[in-house]
Order: sequence, then C-alpha cells, then structure tokens
Amino acid sequence: MIFRCKNCGGNIVYSPEKRKMCCPHCDSLDSEERVDTPALVETYKVSCSSCGAPVDIKEHTSATRCPNCGNYFILDERVEGQFKPHLIIPFKIGKKDAQEFLKKEFLNRPFTPAGFMSMASLEKMEGNYVPFFMYDFHSDMTYQAVGTKVRSWTSGSYRYTETSYYDVYRDMEADFSRVPVDASIAMEDGIMDLLEPYDYKQLEEHQDKYLSGFLGEKYNIGERELTPRAEAKVKSDSSEMLNATVGGYATLTNVHETINAIKKGVDYALLPVWEYIYTYQGKEYKYHVNGQTGKVLGETPVAKGKVVAYGCTVFALVTIAGFLIRSLLFAL
Repeated sequence: MIFRCKNCGGNIVYSPEKRKMCCPHCDSLDSEERVDTPALVETYKVSCSSCGAPVDIKEHTSATRCPNCGNYFILDERVEGQFKPHLIIPFKIGKKDAQEFLKKEFLNRPFTPAGFMSMASLEKMEGNYVPFFMYDFHSDMTYQAVGTKVRSWTSGSYRYTETSYYDVYRDMEADFSRVPVDASIAMEDGIMDLLEPYDYKQLEEHQDKYLSGFLGEKYNIGERELTPRAEAKVKSDSSEMLNATVGGYATLTNVHETINAIKKGVDYALLPVWEYIYTYQGKEYKYHVNGQTGKVLGETPVAKGKVVAYGCTVFALVTIAGFLIRSLLFAL
C-alpha cells in the first residue's frame, strides 16, 4: 500500500513533529488515501507504483522507500494476518531533531573526522520500526534463608558476642506487564536493551499510516522462540524484588529460592529507532537514536591525522615552554 495525497497526488508521510499525516509537496495535513500496491513476488522484488522502478525487498522488510523516486510504501502481506502488529509507538522525534541529538552527542568530541556530522552525510539517516513482542507474566516467588544478627558488649574485663539465627521466609506474587523482547535479527539485542527505556504508556493501537515515511520489518523470530528471554528477564527482576525485602541481617545464607514465571499474554509491537551509518576508512560506524526519547548510542571514529597533529602541537608547545623557562633561568 501507499498513501497518496487527495489534493496533489504526492506521497503522504507521517510527521512526528505535527503528529499528523503530512504531504511534503503541498503541505496538506491528513489528506491521505490508501492505494494498494502489487503483491510481493517470490524473488523479493516489486515495482514502484509511482515510477515503475524495481525495488529489492529483504526477507523481513515490511515498509521501505523507492531508491529511484524516494516514495515510501508498505507491503500489505507483511502487516496483515499473522504479521499484523497489535501496538505501536509512533515516532515522536523527527529526522532534524534526531540529527541534532547526534551532533550534540558526538560533534565536539576530539579527533572526529572531517565531514563526520555534515548535513550531506546525516541525510542518509533513516527511521526504522523495530519489531518487538511484549509479554505479560505472573510471577510466584518463594524464598528461604538463614539470617544472623550479631551484638557485642563489654562487662567487666570480658567482651561478649551474641549471634542470633533466624529463619527468613518470603512468599510473594507479582504481575509483569509488557516485558519487551526485540524480534529482529538485524538489530542487535544489546543495542535495543541500551536504547531503552521506552515509555510504554504511549503505546497505542497500530495503524498502517504510521509506517509511511519510515522503514520497517516484520518480526523475524516467533514469540514462542523468544519467550525464554522474556521469562529470564522476569525471573531476574523477581529475584531482585525478593532480595530487596530482606535486610537488617549481618549475614544471609540462601537455602532455597523458587520463581515460577507464568506467561499470561503477548502483544506484537513496533518501536521507533533512527539509524545512521557512517563509513570511515572502510569501517562502518552505526548510530542509533531512540525515536521516542532521543537517547543516543554509537562509537566515535578517530581520525589518526588529527591525533598526530594534536601530538605534534602538544610536543611543540612543551618544547617552546621548556625553552622559555631555560631562557628565564639563564637571565636570572
């Protein structure tokens, strides 16, 4: 599908700044109409419905852009049926703001290459919706340990120490809502973990129009395969909750801890991420900006020429300073 403007026929995209569908050609708002596009063929190729150019589609692509005319379109069969998302956090931060977040974080760092954050380079930044499964769990927890409390006192010429032993027992329950696990192979798990937290209160019912203007992919891994990861998160948090209730003991020796995490439900959701790739001396540097909060992740490339120049400058300044100090000493 593609969203066209009823007024001028242009490609309508979702504007994070305006929180509306916007036509970049005539500036009209919410004037979109959905137009179906040709189905995906087995060779993962489609023809752009606007210019007719062939567009290569990756295995899990659900939303993409024509490299010839720049129009954005969505693959119906990858956002419907079993692949229909339940929830989405639409982009809250637009491309210009995401670029500014990157500049603020990296531009003034020493030794960055020339052109690292040039506007021409930053134009390559793309917004991408990453697939997630959001799990609901009920956790039953039991905990048993032996705790000690120690008190000491002096009487006459003797020093006494008393150690008391306690049976510590906890029986707790907790409900976990929307535990996130990313379902994208291309997106590294560690990156998404570091980009969190998202404000899940802003999750809303999915609408296809939010994908227009961005890239997207359907889930790559099924929710059953990812359940163990969600369960591990729940058990880790449950253990922390248990331990937080136990305090005031000199020592605590665990005897038994049982955590049963019971899955109660799961939703398929899409979360927004801005992605920027900078290639320097044959190496790709990837940067990610949380499309809701603006949180930035990335590693700064180092221009060796700047490092050498800096070293030479420091050496020259130190040499000059040493020469001046010696001259002053001789003068005295």
